[in-house]
Amino acid sequence: MADISGRVRRRAEADFPHHADRVTEALAGLTAGVFADLARDSIHVERIQVAALVLARGDLRELDEAVALGRTDWRDLLVAAGLGDEGWEALVEEELGAPASHIWLE
Repeated sequence: MADISGRVRRRAEADFPHHADRVTEALAGLTAGVFADLARDSIHVERIQVAALVLARGDLRELDEAVALGRTDWRDLLVAAGLGDEGWEALVEEELGAPASHIWLE
């Protein structure tokens, strides 16, 4: 299994139902060396992975281009996806939905 959060996995499966394994592996590879001290379900790691999904819009070719951009400089990827500025946390939450654990806390 790819080293990504459950929320990112669900989004990848929704956007790429026939290629979810390939997509999750690409996303895990994109962030493998980024924020190594943080858990893979950290919103900071998810932010980079979500940026690639946003740019991909369900298209494998676009995903490959987004991942290539992120490997060159993940900050450029964030800017291209609209996740580079203040308020990015809310946008990530919107893209991924609230964490599943929040359901049990209410």
